[in-house]
Amino acid sequence: MLKLAQSAFIACILCVGSIAEEINVLAAASLKYVLEDIKAEFLKTHKTDKIQVSYISSGKAYAQIQNGSPTHLFIAADTSYPQKVYDEKLAPNQPQNYAKGKLILFSVNPAFNASNINVLSDSKVMDIAMPNPKVAPYGRAAQEFLQSQNLDKTLAPKLRIGESIGQATTYVLQGSSEIGFSALSMVIKDKSANLTYTLIDEGTYTPINQALIIPNYGANSALAKAFADYILTSEVAQKIFQDYGYDKADK
Repeated sequence: MLKLAQSAFIACILCVGSIAEEINVLAAASLKYVLEDIKAEFLKTHKTDKIQVSYISSGKAYAQIQNGSPTHLFIAADTSYPQKVYDEKLAPNQPQNYAKGKLILFSVNPAFNASNINVLSDSKVMDIAMPNPKVAPYGRAAQEFLQSQNLDKTLAPKLRIGESIGQATTYVLQGSSEIGFSALSMVIKDKSANLTYTLIDEGTYTPINQALIIPNYGANSALAKAFADYILTSEVAQKIFQDYGYDKADK
């Protein structure tokens, strides 16, 4: 009986040690494609774990964390929102940069060639999609670019503001906007026949360094820490970022 009890006790310990974990991640909408690929690679070695990702603007994600959202990991499209999380004591440790994004202007309308920035001056363009600069880092970058070219006031009547980069990108892909601003990562693997895009000069907007942070809610989560470390240090993850057009983050 004693041996049986000992075996049961050991089995119980092993069972507890192998309990699967599930985490909730808030991620920038611009990460919709690249992060799914990274998550799939990560889960190959964490087969019993689950990672639920909600893709929204970084500003809205920050607001949700402020309001007590049960978020284990926040992966933003800039550094300012994760830094606010830390500064407001909503996370135990400083954010860490993981990649640097690139702003583009693009179109899928065959009547408008977005491989040249001059398409912005085409009088036939009536609708230009842009993520909301107040909550979306790529929208803020687009606004800085327009201001640098003295186009912000001229084009203001034509701008259609999406609440996230995902919504702004959808406006263009579905044809309600002739052209629009987005992240390179959102279109680089798109196979649309008429897709054209141009990279916006990185000297015309603040570099889009992107950071992640583990909020207080995820401070004791082994899975959140493991996934964050994988994004930051794994050669596989960094190669996937590169494939989606990201550069290494500035330190």
